[in-house]
Amino acid sequence: MGEVTLTRGVRANLLQLQRNEALRLQVADRLATGRRVNRVADDPRDFYAARAAANRVGDLFDLKSGINQALSSVEAAQTGLNAVGDLTRQLRGIATGARGGTAERRQAAVEQFDQIRGQIASLARDASYAGVDLISDPADDQTTRVGDLSGAEITVTGGAASADALGIGTAAGDYGGFATDADIDTALNDLAGATARVRSTGQRFGSDVAALTTRRQFTGDLSNTLQAAEDKLSGADLNEEAARQVALRLQDRFAAAGLRFAVRTESLVADLLGSGASR
Repeated sequence: MGEVTLTRGVRANLLQLQRNEALRLQVADRLATGRRVNRVADDPRDFYAARAAANRVGDLFDLKSGINQALSSVEAAQTGLNAVGDLTRQLRGIATGARGGTAERRQAAVEQFDQIRGQIASLARDASYAGVDLISDPADDQTTRVGDLSGAEITVTGGAASADALGIGTAAGDYGGFATDADIDTALNDLAGATARVRSTGQRFGSDVAALTTRRQFTGDLSNTLQAAEDKLSGADLNEEAARQVALRLQDRFAAAGLRFAVRTESLVADLLGSGASR
């Protein structure tokens, strides 16, 4: 079978149709994915730059998740501290109410005091999150990585909030069964010290929450910025791609019409040449 010889006009129109088909597939891919760069061949420089940005966004997401967990731990400890503070105030009220009272009244106060005191230790143990006990006795410390490139960390130092750690003794033993007002005054002094320690620990936790919250906000903002950068590098302008799709359809029609015209012209020329040769 002999080789098929294409004229310049036919070849040009066929090549145009082939180029349009490749471009049409590219446009369809971009419209389907919403991305201009889907593989290295599309744009090596932007592909690798976009991948680096996307990888860092993933790292920042993990970092933010860790910060959120740390915040939850500190917030749980703060909730526990608030409850410990409430119990401490109740103890102070019980001790104050026993001053100048009868022996029977003092004994009732001793029983109430020691019962509520016992709740402080269990409450401190329960104020944990994900295995981190910031106010139990002994208290945990919590270190959280907050910088993806710098490796910066924030350490929350725990503060034990059990009755023993706060210096609150038992009414029956340490405070002489509230037998005298002097015993009660000793208890009230210890309770005042415990309240001061609870407040100090709460203020320190508040500073830690502020620092972690600032880092979380920064990490989220930076992640959004990098995501926007990645979109600029690899994202497609859908309006532009849709316009290209319409333009390619028109070019296809023109190329197909040109191909039909070229073939028809060549056929007419061949017929004329054939007729001339037969004469």
